[in-house]
Amino acid sequence: MPGNAKQLNKVSAFMVGDYQVEPSALRVVGNEKVSRLEPRTMQLLVYFACHAGRVISRSELEEQVWEGRIVGEDALTNSISKLRRTFNDNARQPRIIETVPKTGYRLIASVRWFDKQDPEAPKNNSVSSETPVTNHNTLLWGAAAALLVIAFTGWLIETLRTPDSQAPVNDMAIASKPSIAIIPFENLGDKPQDYFANGITTNLITDMSKLSGITVIAQGSVFAYLDSDAQTRQISSELNADYVVKGAVQRQQERVRVNVQLIEADTERTIWAERYEGEIQDVFRFQDRIASALVSALHIHLAPGEREIFSRYPTTNVAAYDLFLRGQQQYGYRNRDANRLAREYFERAIELDPEFARATASLALVHSRDAFDGWTNSPERSLALAAEFSDAAAQINPTIPQIHFVAGQVALFREQHANAIAAAERAIEFAPNYADGYALLAWALNYAGRQAEAEKALQVAMRLNPISPASYYETKGEILYIQGYYAKAIDAFNTSLQINPSHMRARMWLIATLVQLQKPEETQWQVDELLLSHAGFSLSRLDHAFPFQDASIRQQLMQNLKRAGLPD
Repeated sequence: MPGNAKQLNKVSAFMVGDYQVEPSALRVVGNEKVSRLEPRTMQLLVYFACHAGRVISRSELEEQVWEGRIVGEDALTNSISKLRRTFNDNARQPRIIETVPKTGYRLIASVRWFDKQDPEAPKNNSVSSETPVTNHNTLLWGAAAALLVIAFTGWLIETLRTPDSQAPVNDMAIASKPSIAIIPFENLGDKPQDYFANGITTNLITDMSKLSGITVIAQGSVFAYLDSDAQTRQISSELNADYVVKGAVQRQQERVRVNVQLIEADTERTIWAERYEGEIQDVFRFQDRIASALVSALHIHLAPGEREIFSRYPTTNVAAYDLFLRGQQQYGYRNRDANRLAREYFERAIELDPEFARATASLALVHSRDAFDGWTNSPERSLALAAEFSDAAAQINPTIPQIHFVAGQVALFREQHANAIAAAERAIEFAPNYADGYALLAWALNYAGRQAEAEKALQVAMRLNPISPASYYETKGEILYIQGYYAKAIDAFNTSLQINPSHMRARMWLIATLVQLQKPEETQWQVDELLLSHAGFSLSRLDHAFPFQDASIRQQLMQNLKRAGLPD
């Protein structure tokens, strides 16, 4: 079995149904389009093709394709989802990849290998009645033309985007302000320095988000353009941004160089550009000078106290800052193992600088995510640690919005609804462009029984983070469910699962909604998917996860989940 991208060059092209798979080029051609696959996803597809027709367990796939590496629980599920999107396959009525409940997956489409044969692949492995395409020239010429205009990141953005991505916003204050999208700065140095360039981008977004006179597009949306060749007008259109910031970072040992330009989206005219170069310890000064220059170029009015944002360095310890940036990168991966690594980086950063408030606040986020995503057997312990580090960070610098975000999460899951709402509002007060702060506010308001206000807060979150994450749509579905709009709730939960097929909460809510609408066949399919992707699932571990002020809503939800056959 090929273990890396270079070994994929040794695997011959093959047909899966009507699609031509080219492992060496990491692409799949068919249905009048060309799709690019990541190396690991292509390795998964090749493994399926080598064993077409056989049911393969999750453990075998993880062992053979990921070769013993420690991977997050959602890695395989997400790769399966990518393959299904590539082949336009329906998981409930599959033509390509079939889910075998409680067991694994099976490639059910016909497979035909071309001239050069992979040693492990049979010469003709057909497991269905579908007839492979025999004349490929027209298809390949059309696909080659299409490839010239399809960028991989552009494809990824369209994969994640849904028609609801740019939800209408009723907040006129946000609508009337100029909006800016700070695209991930390009790393001009060695590949291992990606975290450094990404960190500078993230911190610039964080600082600019604290300004009340401008709308700043959230990190989650702009990072969809990482390594993208999308043009300014495309970016501004998709993110509804008036201005786009682009830049590049080059770090060589103890020297760093940063180039930045501010572009007006409508005219694609550069209205400001600058280059900064110096020692690594100058990076804090560079970031502050960039932010100040953007404020001046855009003629942003600063509210009292906002000027201080650019003069307050997060730490004076460069080594601690470097560890913090590495931790930020790991935290952004959103899986159990990366979260553990992020915790270790933040802890080491705090050891070097105990007054590093942002690292302490990030450590609180790590522990809260352990609790809320079910990555710990002691959620109450994780919540207690999250609260402890949140309080510690607040003693150093109470203006960090993530401090209040964590405090709001902890209060919500302890069913202190008023405290949760107040904490979310404080987070927004310190960072008016904090999309996740608005999403938390929506969540807290919903659990407090204030659905109309929750909807408005979520609309603002989706405006600030237009390529919205799965959790936003899951929250939208919860709000609709409680209001009795079950069909619309199903659409929201399905959107969440399209973005992240491993989103356990979204699938649980979808199951409860299907039970409510008395759709047993669809319910059973979703139950099988949930149990397959989350081994050891138990309802008893999740009672804390639905802190409704109205206990009857939680009771109905849990009853529906039990009626669906989910284990206690």
